[in-house]
Amino acid sequence: MSRDAFLHWVAGVHKKSYYDILRVAADASPQAIKSAFHVFALNYHPDRYADEDPEVAAAAGEVFKRGVEAYRVLSRPGLRERYDEALAKGRNRLDEKRVDTAPPPPVGKTLEQVAKTPKGKQWALKADRLLSIGKLEDARLVLVNAVQLEPDNAELQDRLNLIYEAMALEPL
Repeated sequence: MSRDAFLHWVAGVHKKSYYDILRVAADASPQAIKSAFHVFALNYHPDRYADEDPEVAAAAGEVFKRGVEAYRVLSRPGLRERYDEALAKGRNRLDEKRVDTAPPPPVGKTLEQVAKTPKGKQWALKADRLLSIGKLEDARLVLVNAVQLEPDNAELQDRLNLIYEAMALEPL
């Protein structure tokens, strides 16, 4: 690839998906992704461009970082799933620190409205307030109390499960 063609490709790399960077299909197997990264690394490792002019060497370094990022995300099932969701929304990079920390909003009802007993409603109201300020762990603890008071309330249990799912998405 000529210098100009290489720099042109590098200039557009920020618009490419991880799949495009590694040149694999979206349904590629883990082994195919590993093989593709190996080929990518052979072609774009910065050491290969050490004797080139500084602009080309710097560009190769940026491309290689992006390829490593692509491999890291696509080779980990959980990250790949999150990436595929982000890609479907038009984001071709995964910001691992960006997570939706709040559970999906209740469908038409607050937790207090879902609870049936007076004591359950008290706990659920506290959980609603904690969720509104983004305190998932505290909301979970409070909502567990409401669920214990209302063990047959399937909707309340479902809401607790949503909080557990949201917490699983938070970075450690």
